[in-house]
Amino acid sequence: MASIKQDLTNRSESVERVYGFNVENRFLVNRRYQRKLVWSIDEKRAFVDSLRQGFPVPLILLADVLQDGESRFEIIDGMQRLNAIASFVEGEFDLDGQYFDLQAMAQTKLLLDQGRLSQHVPTLAREVCVKIVGYSLPLTVYPVAEHSQIDEIFRRINAYGKHLSRQELRVAGVTTSFSRLVRNLAARVRGDVSASDKLYLGAMKQISITSKELPYGINVDTIFWVQNNILTREYIRQSRDEELIADMLGYVLLTPKLSSSAEIIDEFFGYSPAGGKQARRDEIEAAVNKIGSEQIATQYMAVHEAFREIVKASGRRFSELMFEEAGQRVPRYFQSVFLAIWELLINDQLVIRNFSKAAEALDGAGKNISIGGGGGRFSAEDREKNVNVVKGLLQPVCSKRKQSDPALSSWTTELENILMQSYTEQALYDFKQGFMLLDGSSKIDESLYEKVFKTLAAMANYGPGAVGYVIVGVADDENTAARITKLFGVKPVKYQRFLITGVDHEAAILPKKLDSYFLGLTQRITAAQMSQWAKDQIARDIRLISYFGLHLAVFKVEAGQEPCDFQGKYYERHGPNLTEVPQSQYTALFRRFLASKA
Repeated sequence: MASIKQDLTNRSESVERVYGFNVENRFLVNRRYQRKLVWSIDEKRAFVDSLRQGFPVPLILLADVLQDGESRFEIIDGMQRLNAIASFVEGEFDLDGQYFDLQAMAQTKLLLDQGRLSQHVPTLAREVCVKIVGYSLPLTVYPVAEHSQIDEIFRRINAYGKHLSRQELRVAGVTTSFSRLVRNLAARVRGDVSASDKLYLGAMKQISITSKELPYGINVDTIFWVQNNILTREYIRQSRDEELIADMLGYVLLTPKLSSSAEIIDEFFGYSPAGGKQARRDEIEAAVNKIGSEQIATQYMAVHEAFREIVKASGRRFSELMFEEAGQRVPRYFQSVFLAIWELLINDQLVIRNFSKAAEALDGAGKNISIGGGGGRFSAEDREKNVNVVKGLLQPVCSKRKQSDPALSSWTTELENILMQSYTEQALYDFKQGFMLLDGSSKIDESLYEKVFKTLAAMANYGPGAVGYVIVGVADDENTAARITKLFGVKPVKYQRFLITGVDHEAAILPKKLDSYFLGLTQRITAAQMSQWAKDQIARDIRLISYFGLHLAVFKVEAGQEPCDFQGKYYERHGPNLTEVPQSQYTALFRRFLASKA
């Protein structure tokens, strides 16, 4: 356990200054232990109202850390409150039907003049706005020598808190392989993934969970769990989806099979309000490390994809597939089906031949599943019996897998994850509608191939370990999507704020359609004037994927052990912008990669 030295700086800062810190990207969020941004508009409004009325508010606890060579404040406690301040000031919600007056602060007036903020009306009285931004927030800043110290502080301040859900208390400060696996899988299923664990507070809102129709974040009603009536909106806010994933992983990883109960899940994380047991935590940690987190995650997502395909083939929500008149949530029925698919695909090495037939086999299957009595416990016997019942229903539509590879999953969820990651790491993601001109000529824009390969080279120069994507088949905006619809009759598929239009209309003019299209892409990669190691890797990993019947081209580049040149020059991406590296900075660019070899 890290030794924690008490060397705290207690200070108060005005709301105005705190907002300035946010604009300057001084606030850092570490997603290894921090909760999601889940406050509702009403909760944010209540907090700002407390500032208006001068009521005392809880202490904000920060850690003084270095990030990208500069001092930053890593938020240990107070993320929801800090986000509420920024949201209100930037006009994302009102107070008594009135919005913050951007003229009340020098910082917001400048942003308004620059066109980076817009004034919403009607405005709150100037004197009220001044009073709010003048409020002194209590802050404590802790100078940190090791990141493990932050984990321990977070765990301790939340260990006996009543404001966190049970699952959030379980994971407070826990950094085991199992807890990381659960967290990462939950984020992938929800869609609030990020390329890095550390994000600036301003970027967090892009992957916040909201039930409001805001121009950013993830509408909770579109999340897999809520869409299918498996979990309620409030359960998502309470991280009950992570609890469900942890419960199922315990079932598939441990022998003998365990009952499903809150107490057993507590033990997986080494959490016990009455004083703890570590044996179960050590047991599941050993099971994860034996197989490997990556392998388990791959298997889980393969099963998740198969489950989604079955539900999609049914044309209904999962609860409606299980029951003619479904209740509000069906987590135990979901477990029974999901775990049955896991055993068929992963343990028995089968594949589902026909998803429509699988959906027919599960139609009304809820009546065959016994979830036992109440009290929160699902016995090991009942769960195993239900899994076998569902396996019996699905087995006739399965056949033996030709290849011994449990990772044969579609890219549906992976694509959605990439789209969401682009919100917070723009430098490593780029999207193109296609290579065809939209002037009605059906001609190919040859210069766009060069732009794509130049972009990939720049992504490879982001730094050691970086992975970048260029995806072709995503419209730039609604006007572009409308133009593609008009020219080619393509109806776009919408995911969050992205419009997927695919490349099928481009491939349609070729002799072998998609086969010819894919061959043409690989030939252009081979001919590209860029570092050979990068060309080899991009050519090896390029793929055409299907998303709701539309095909997209996915270019993936992984940074190597040296920078990647393009036509004898080096490029970098800063956000969505591509810039050439001047020769005076070549030494710094190469040193970035040499440092990783040391």
